[in-house]
Amino acid sequence: MKRVCIVRHKYYPRGVPTRRNAETLVAHGYDVDVICLKGEGEKSREVVRGVNVYRLPVEHRRGGFLRYIFEYNAFFFLAFWKLSWLTLTRRYRVVEVDNMPDFLVFTTLVPRLLGVKIIFQILDHTPEVFADSFKTGTRHPLIKMLRLVEKASVRWADYCLGTQIMNKKIIEGHGVPGSRISVVLNVPDGIFDQPPAAVPANGTFCVITHGNLLEKYGVQTLIEAMPSLISEIPNLKVKLVGDGEYRPQLEKLAKALGVGDHLECTGWVLPEEVVAHIAQANVGVVSIIEKRNPMLPNKLFEYLALGKPSVVTAIPIIKHYFDDSSVMYYEPENARDLARCILELYRDPGRRVSLAAAGSAVYQKYRWSVMQQEYLKVFDHLAGGKNG
Repeated sequence: MKRVCIVRHKYYPRGVPTRRNAETLVAHGYDVDVICLKGEGEKSREVVRGVNVYRLPVEHRRGGFLRYIFEYNAFFFLAFWKLSWLTLTRRYRVVEVDNMPDFLVFTTLVPRLLGVKIIFQILDHTPEVFADSFKTGTRHPLIKMLRLVEKASVRWADYCLGTQIMNKKIIEGHGVPGSRISVVLNVPDGIFDQPPAAVPANGTFCVITHGNLLEKYGVQTLIEAMPSLISEIPNLKVKLVGDGEYRPQLEKLAKALGVGDHLECTGWVLPEEVVAHIAQANVGVVSIIEKRNPMLPNKLFEYLALGKPSVVTAIPIIKHYFDDSSVMYYEPENARDLARCILELYRDPGRRVSLAAAGSAVYQKYRWSVMQQEYLKVFDHLAGGKNG
Protein backbone atom coordinates (compact mmCIF):
# COMPACT_ATOMS: atom_id res chain seq x y z
CA MET A 1 0.00 0.00 0.00
CA LYS A 2 1.15 3.55 -0.78
CA ARG A 3 1.86 5.24 2.53
CA VAL A 4 1.88 9.02 2.84
CA CYS A 5 2.10 11.51 5.68
CA ILE A 6 0.67 15.02 6.07
CA VAL A 7 2.24 17.47 8.54
CA ARG A 8 0.29 20.53 9.62
CA HIS A 9 0.43 22.95 12.53
CA LYS A 10 -3.30 22.61 13.19
CA TYR A 11 -5.73 20.48 15.13
CA TYR A 12 -7.18 17.42 13.42
CA PRO A 13 -9.89 16.84 12.27
CA ARG A 14 -10.78 20.53 12.81
CA GLY A 15 -8.36 21.66 10.10
CA VAL A 16 -10.83 21.25 7.25
CA PRO A 17 -8.49 21.26 4.19
CA THR A 18 -6.18 18.72 5.82
CA ARG A 19 -9.09 16.47 6.83
CA ARG A 20 -10.61 16.65 3.34
CA ASN A 21 -7.27 15.88 1.66
CA ALA A 22 -6.44 13.02 4.01
CA GLU A 23 -9.85 11.37 3.66
CA THR A 24 -9.71 11.74 -0.12
CA LEU A 25 -6.37 9.91 -0.18
CA VAL A 26 -7.73 7.15 2.06
CA ALA A 27 -10.76 6.76 -0.21
CA HIS A 28 -8.41 6.26 -3.16
CA GLY A 29 -6.26 3.54 -1.64
CA TYR A 30 -3.59 5.41 0.29
CA ASP A 31 -2.52 4.66 3.86
CA VAL A 32 -2.46 8.13 5.43
CA ASP A 33 -0.81 9.45 8.60
CA VAL A 34 -1.29 13.00 9.91
CA ILE A 35 1.06 14.77 12.35
CA CYS A 36 -0.65 17.70 14.05
CA LEU A 37 -1.27 19.67 17.25
CA LYS A 38 -2.85 18.12 20.33
CA GLY A 39 -5.77 19.98 21.87
CA GLU A 40 -7.02 19.62 25.42
CA GLY A 41 -8.66 16.25 25.94
CA GLU A 42 -7.52 14.85 22.59
CA LYS A 43 -5.73 11.52 22.25
CA SER A 44 -2.08 11.42 21.24
CA ARG A 45 -2.77 8.56 18.83
CA GLU A 46 -6.08 7.93 17.14
CA VAL A 47 -7.63 6.65 13.93
CA VAL A 48 -10.21 9.12 12.54
CA ARG A 49 -12.25 7.93 9.53
CA GLY A 50 -9.38 5.77 8.34
CA VAL A 51 -6.66 8.38 8.95
CA ASN A 52 -3.88 7.62 11.45
CA VAL A 53 -3.52 10.75 13.58
CA TYR A 54 -0.39 11.48 15.61
CA ARG A 55 -0.88 14.50 17.88
CA LEU A 56 2.10 16.31 19.38
CA PRO A 57 1.92 18.01 22.82
CA VAL A 58 1.73 21.58 21.50
CA GLU A 59 -1.36 23.81 21.71
CA HIS A 60 -2.09 26.80 19.51
CA ARG A 61 -2.48 30.10 21.33
CA ARG A 62 -2.65 33.44 19.57
CA GLY A 63 -0.41 36.08 21.03
CA GLY A 64 2.59 38.25 20.32
CA PHE A 65 5.53 37.55 18.07
CA LEU A 66 7.50 35.68 20.76
CA ARG A 67 4.56 33.34 21.36
CA TYR A 68 4.46 32.46 17.66
CA ILE A 69 8.23 31.85 17.61
CA PHE A 70 8.02 29.54 20.64
CA GLU A 71 5.00 27.61 19.37
CA TYR A 72 6.22 27.19 15.81
CA ASN A 73 9.67 26.05 16.92
CA ALA A 74 8.31 23.64 19.52
CA PHE A 75 6.07 22.03 16.92
CA PHE A 76 8.88 22.00 14.34
CA PHE A 77 11.31 20.04 16.52
CA LEU A 78 8.69 17.57 17.75
CA ALA A 79 7.36 17.07 14.22
CA PHE A 80 10.91 16.62 12.90
CA TRP A 81 11.63 13.72 15.24
CA LYS A 82 8.17 12.18 14.87
CA LEU A 83 8.26 12.32 11.07
CA SER A 84 11.84 11.01 10.95
CA TRP A 85 10.94 8.02 13.12
CA LEU A 86 7.73 7.28 11.25
CA THR A 87 9.55 7.50 7.93
CA LEU A 88 11.97 4.79 9.08
CA THR A 89 9.18 2.53 10.34
CA ARG A 90 6.34 3.33 7.92
CA ARG A 91 8.38 3.85 4.73
CA TYR A 92 6.42 6.71 3.20
CA ARG A 93 6.41 7.43 -0.50
CA VAL A 94 5.19 11.01 -0.20
CA VAL A 95 5.11 13.58 2.61
CA GLU A 96 2.89 16.65 2.31
CA VAL A 97 3.60 19.67 4.52
CA ASP A 98 0.95 22.39 4.82
CA ASN A 99 1.99 25.87 5.87
CA MET A 100 2.01 28.02 8.09
CA PRO A 101 4.87 28.27 9.06
CA ASP A 102 6.83 27.81 5.85
CA PHE A 103 9.95 26.39 7.49
CA LEU A 104 7.87 23.42 8.63
CA VAL A 105 8.72 21.86 5.26
CA PHE A 106 12.26 21.28 6.53
CA THR A 107 10.96 18.66 8.97
CA THR A 108 11.25 16.44 5.89
CA LEU A 109 15.06 16.30 5.95
CA VAL A 110 15.27 12.60 6.79
CA PRO A 111 12.45 11.55 4.42
CA ARG A 112 14.09 13.50 1.61
CA LEU A 113 17.47 11.88 2.25
CA LEU A 114 15.70 8.52 1.99
CA GLY A 115 14.17 9.40 -1.36
CA VAL A 116 10.66 10.30 -0.21
CA LYS A 117 8.95 12.89 -2.41
CA ILE A 118 7.99 16.14 -0.71
CA ILE A 119 4.87 18.23 -1.42
CA PHE A 120 4.56 21.73 0.04
CA GLN A 121 1.04 23.16 0.16
CA ILE A 122 0.65 26.91 0.60
CA LEU A 123 -2.60 27.80 2.32
CA ASP A 124 -1.47 31.32 3.29
CA HIS A 125 1.50 33.48 2.41
CA THR A 126 3.41 33.87 5.67
CA PRO A 127 5.12 37.24 4.93
CA GLU A 128 1.80 38.93 4.12
CA VAL A 129 0.03 37.36 7.10
CA PHE A 130 2.72 38.57 9.51
CA ALA A 131 2.82 42.03 7.91
CA ASP A 132 -0.93 42.37 8.49
CA SER A 133 -0.95 40.77 11.94
CA PHE A 134 1.84 42.92 13.35
CA LYS A 135 1.13 46.08 11.30
CA THR A 136 4.56 46.22 9.68
CA GLY A 137 5.53 47.37 6.21
CA THR A 138 6.53 44.85 3.54
CA ARG A 139 10.11 46.26 3.70
CA HIS A 140 10.50 45.45 7.39
CA PRO A 141 13.56 43.20 8.02
CA LEU A 142 11.33 40.49 9.50
CA ILE A 143 9.12 40.40 6.42
CA LYS A 144 12.16 40.28 4.14
CA MET A 145 13.48 37.35 6.16
CA LEU A 146 10.13 35.55 5.93
CA ARG A 147 10.18 36.10 2.17
CA LEU A 148 13.57 34.38 1.98
CA VAL A 149 12.25 31.48 4.07
CA GLU A 150 9.25 31.19 1.76
CA LYS A 151 11.57 31.11 -1.26
CA ALA A 152 13.78 28.43 0.28
CA SER A 153 10.73 26.37 1.30
CA VAL A 154 9.11 26.20 -2.13
CA ARG A 155 12.47 25.35 -3.71
CA TRP A 156 13.05 22.55 -1.19
CA ALA A 157 9.91 20.68 -2.18
CA ASP A 158 9.56 18.35 -5.16
CA TYR A 159 6.14 19.79 -5.85
CA CYS A 160 4.07 22.76 -4.66
CA LEU A 161 0.32 23.11 -4.28
CA GLY A 162 -1.49 26.44 -4.19
CA THR A 163 -5.12 27.13 -3.36
CA GLN A 164 -5.58 29.96 -5.89
CA ILE A 165 -3.91 31.39 -8.97
CA MET A 166 -2.04 34.07 -6.97
CA ASN A 167 -0.21 31.33 -5.07
CA LYS A 168 1.15 29.93 -8.31
CA LYS A 169 2.36 33.33 -9.49
CA ILE A 170 4.19 33.97 -6.22
CA ILE A 171 5.78 30.50 -6.23
CA GLU A 172 6.93 30.95 -9.81
CA GLY A 173 8.42 34.30 -8.76
CA HIS A 174 10.62 32.33 -6.36
CA GLY A 175 12.10 30.36 -9.26
CA VAL A 176 9.96 27.21 -9.19
CA PRO A 177 8.90 26.12 -12.70
CA GLY A 178 5.19 25.91 -13.41
CA SER A 179 5.56 22.19 -14.17
CA ARG A 180 6.12 21.65 -10.43
CA ILE A 181 3.09 23.63 -9.28
CA SER A 182 -0.62 22.82 -9.25
CA VAL A 183 -3.57 24.92 -8.13
CA VAL A 184 -6.15 22.98 -6.12
CA LEU A 185 -8.85 25.34 -4.91
CA ASN A 186 -9.78 25.08 -1.25
CA VAL A 187 -13.39 24.05 -1.81
CA PRO A 188 -15.71 22.12 0.52
CA ASP A 189 -15.89 18.35 0.52
CA GLY A 190 -18.85 16.05 0.04
CA ILE A 191 -20.90 17.08 3.07
CA PHE A 192 -21.71 20.36 1.32
CA ASP A 193 -22.71 18.73 -1.97
CA GLN A 194 -26.42 18.34 -1.36
CA PRO A 195 -29.61 19.86 -2.77
CA PRO A 196 -30.33 23.38 -1.46
CA ALA A 197 -32.69 23.28 1.51
CA ALA A 198 -35.75 25.48 1.76
CA VAL A 199 -35.30 28.36 4.21
CA PRO A 200 -37.58 27.87 7.24
CA ALA A 201 -40.63 30.14 7.21
CA ASN A 202 -40.03 31.34 10.76
CA GLY A 203 -40.56 35.04 10.15
CA THR A 204 -36.88 36.03 10.22
CA PHE A 205 -34.48 37.14 7.50
CA CYS A 206 -31.21 35.40 8.34
CA VAL A 207 -27.80 36.65 7.19
CA ILE A 208 -24.90 34.31 7.96
CA THR A 209 -21.13 34.41 8.01
CA HIS A 210 -18.96 31.64 9.45
CA GLY A 211 -15.41 30.51 10.13
CA ASN A 212 -12.65 31.86 12.35
CA LEU A 213 -13.63 35.15 13.98
CA LEU A 214 -10.47 37.17 13.41
CA GLU A 215 -10.13 40.90 12.83
CA LYS A 216 -8.74 40.44 9.32
CA TYR A 217 -11.92 38.66 8.19
CA GLY A 218 -13.88 41.88 8.57
CA VAL A 219 -16.98 40.59 10.34
CA GLN A 220 -17.06 43.95 12.11
CA THR A 221 -18.17 45.51 8.81
CA LEU A 222 -21.28 43.32 8.87
CA ILE A 223 -22.07 44.31 12.44
CA GLU A 224 -21.55 47.98 11.59
CA ALA A 225 -24.12 47.55 8.82
CA MET A 226 -26.74 46.14 11.18
CA PRO A 227 -28.29 49.40 12.53
CA SER A 228 -29.35 50.57 9.08
CA LEU A 229 -30.47 47.06 8.16
CA ILE A 230 -32.66 46.68 11.23
CA SER A 231 -34.48 49.92 10.44
CA GLU A 232 -35.55 48.31 7.13
CA ILE A 233 -35.62 44.64 8.18
CA PRO A 234 -37.09 44.48 11.71
CA ASN A 235 -37.03 40.66 11.60
CA LEU A 236 -33.29 40.55 10.82
CA LYS A 237 -31.05 37.90 12.37
CA VAL A 238 -27.29 37.98 11.82
CA LYS A 239 -25.66 34.65 12.66
CA LEU A 240 -21.94 34.25 13.33
CA VAL A 241 -21.05 30.57 13.17
CA GLY A 242 -17.58 29.89 14.54
CA ASP A 243 -15.22 31.19 17.16
CA GLY A 244 -11.95 33.07 17.48
CA GLU A 245 -9.98 35.65 19.39
CA TYR A 246 -11.96 38.56 17.90
CA ARG A 247 -15.35 37.30 19.08
CA PRO A 248 -15.44 39.37 22.31
CA GLN A 249 -14.75 42.57 20.35
CA LEU A 250 -17.51 41.72 17.89
CA GLU A 251 -20.01 41.12 20.67
CA LYS A 252 -18.91 44.34 22.36
CA LEU A 253 -19.38 46.25 19.10
CA ALA A 254 -22.86 44.79 18.65
CA LYS A 255 -23.80 45.83 22.18
CA ALA A 256 -22.45 49.37 21.66
CA LEU A 257 -24.49 49.72 18.47
CA GLY A 258 -27.60 48.38 20.17
CA VAL A 259 -27.99 45.41 17.82
CA GLY A 260 -27.15 42.59 20.22
CA ASP A 261 -30.71 41.22 20.18
CA HIS A 262 -30.39 40.61 16.44
CA LEU A 263 -27.00 38.85 16.66
CA GLU A 264 -26.44 35.16 17.34
CA CYS A 265 -22.95 33.75 18.00
CA THR A 266 -22.92 29.95 17.97
CA GLY A 267 -19.28 29.33 18.87
CA TRP A 268 -17.31 26.55 17.20
CA VAL A 269 -19.45 23.79 15.67
CA LEU A 270 -18.79 20.61 13.73
CA PRO A 271 -18.68 20.85 9.91
CA GLU A 272 -21.97 18.95 9.70
CA GLU A 273 -23.60 21.58 11.91
CA VAL A 274 -22.20 24.37 9.71
CA VAL A 275 -24.18 22.86 6.82
CA ALA A 276 -27.39 23.01 8.88
CA HIS A 277 -26.81 26.63 9.87
CA ILE A 278 -26.14 27.72 6.28
CA ALA A 279 -29.24 25.87 5.09
CA GLN A 280 -31.38 28.03 7.42
CA ALA A 281 -29.96 31.33 6.11
CA ASN A 282 -31.28 33.62 3.39
CA VAL A 283 -27.97 35.26 2.46
CA GLY A 284 -24.29 34.46 3.03
CA VAL A 285 -21.73 37.22 3.60
CA VAL A 286 -17.98 37.01 2.91
CA SER A 287 -16.21 39.99 4.46
CA ILE A 288 -12.46 40.59 4.21
CA ILE A 289 -10.40 43.63 5.16
CA GLU A 290 -7.02 42.13 4.32
CA LYS A 291 -5.32 43.93 1.43
CA ARG A 292 -1.81 42.47 1.23
CA ASN A 293 -2.71 38.80 1.44
CA PRO A 294 -5.19 38.01 -1.36
CA MET A 295 -7.27 34.99 -0.48
CA LEU A 296 -10.10 32.98 -1.97
CA PRO A 297 -12.35 32.20 1.01
CA ASN A 298 -13.58 28.64 1.42
CA LYS A 299 -16.82 29.91 2.96
CA LEU A 300 -17.89 31.43 -0.35
CA PHE A 301 -17.79 28.02 -2.02
CA GLU A 302 -19.77 26.58 0.89
CA TYR A 303 -22.56 29.13 0.45
CA LEU A 304 -22.71 28.50 -3.28
CA ALA A 305 -22.65 24.72 -2.82
CA LEU A 306 -25.77 25.03 -0.67
CA GLY A 307 -27.49 27.41 -3.07
CA LYS A 308 -27.21 30.61 -1.07
CA PRO A 309 -26.93 34.06 -2.68
CA SER A 310 -23.67 35.63 -1.51
CA VAL A 311 -22.57 39.18 -0.79
CA VAL A 312 -18.80 39.40 -1.08
CA THR A 313 -15.99 41.89 -0.54
CA ALA A 314 -14.75 43.14 -3.91
CA ILE A 315 -11.12 42.02 -3.97
CA PRO A 316 -9.18 40.98 -7.10
CA ILE A 317 -8.70 37.29 -6.31
CA ILE A 318 -12.44 36.68 -5.87
CA LYS A 319 -13.20 38.69 -9.02
CA HIS A 320 -10.79 36.44 -10.90
CA TYR A 321 -13.12 33.49 -10.33
CA PHE A 322 -16.57 35.09 -10.00
CA ASP A 323 -18.28 37.75 -12.10
CA ASP A 324 -21.01 40.18 -11.04
CA SER A 325 -23.78 37.80 -12.06
CA SER A 326 -22.69 35.03 -9.69
CA VAL A 327 -22.07 37.03 -6.48
CA MET A 328 -22.95 40.54 -5.32
CA TYR A 329 -19.92 42.70 -4.56
CA TYR A 330 -19.58 45.49 -2.02
CA GLU A 331 -16.76 47.93 -1.43
CA PRO A 332 -14.23 46.63 1.14
CA GLU A 333 -14.81 47.85 4.71
CA ASN A 334 -17.84 49.89 3.61
CA ALA A 335 -20.71 49.03 5.96
CA ARG A 336 -23.15 51.27 4.09
CA ASP A 337 -22.44 49.50 0.79
CA LEU A 338 -22.75 46.10 2.44
CA ALA A 339 -26.12 47.13 3.90
CA ARG A 340 -27.23 48.29 0.44
CA CYS A 341 -26.50 44.86 -1.06
CA ILE A 342 -28.30 42.95 1.69
CA LEU A 343 -31.31 45.25 1.48
CA GLU A 344 -31.48 44.78 -2.28
CA LEU A 345 -31.60 41.03 -1.88
CA TYR A 346 -34.13 41.29 0.94
CA ARG A 347 -36.48 43.33 -1.22
CA ASP A 348 -36.05 41.20 -4.34
CA PRO A 349 -36.58 37.45 -3.77
CA GLY A 350 -36.22 36.87 -7.51
CA ARG A 351 -32.74 38.36 -7.45
CA ARG A 352 -31.80 36.04 -4.59
CA VAL A 353 -32.88 33.06 -6.67
CA SER A 354 -31.06 34.14 -9.84
CA LEU A 355 -27.88 35.09 -7.96
CA ALA A 356 -27.81 31.77 -6.13
CA ALA A 357 -28.36 29.84 -9.38
CA ALA A 358 -25.56 31.67 -11.20
CA GLY A 359 -23.20 31.25 -8.26
CA SER A 360 -23.96 27.54 -7.99
CA ALA A 361 -23.26 27.12 -11.71
CA VAL A 362 -19.78 28.60 -11.25
CA TYR A 363 -19.20 26.43 -8.19
CA GLN A 364 -19.88 23.27 -10.23
CA LYS A 365 -16.66 23.93 -12.17
CA TYR A 366 -14.62 23.96 -8.98
CA ARG A 367 -16.36 21.45 -6.70
CA TRP A 368 -14.17 18.94 -4.88
CA SER A 369 -15.09 16.06 -7.19
CA VAL A 370 -13.31 18.09 -9.89
CA MET A 371 -10.47 19.54 -7.78
CA GLN A 372 -9.59 16.23 -6.19
CA GLN A 373 -8.57 14.84 -9.57
CA GLU A 374 -5.79 17.41 -9.78
CA TYR A 375 -4.80 16.69 -6.17
CA LEU A 376 -4.72 12.93 -6.69
CA LYS A 377 -2.81 13.30 -9.95
CA VAL A 378 0.10 14.85 -8.03
CA PHE A 379 0.20 12.02 -5.48
CA ASP A 380 -0.22 9.28 -8.07
CA HIS A 381 2.69 10.73 -10.07
CA LEU A 382 5.03 11.16 -7.10
CA ALA A 383 4.08 7.85 -5.48
CA GLY A 384 4.92 5.96 -8.67
CA GLY A 385 1.58 5.68 -10.44
CA LYS A 386 -1.84 4.47 -9.41
CA ASN A 387 -0.71 0.92 -9.14
CA GLY A 388 2.77 1.69 -7.88
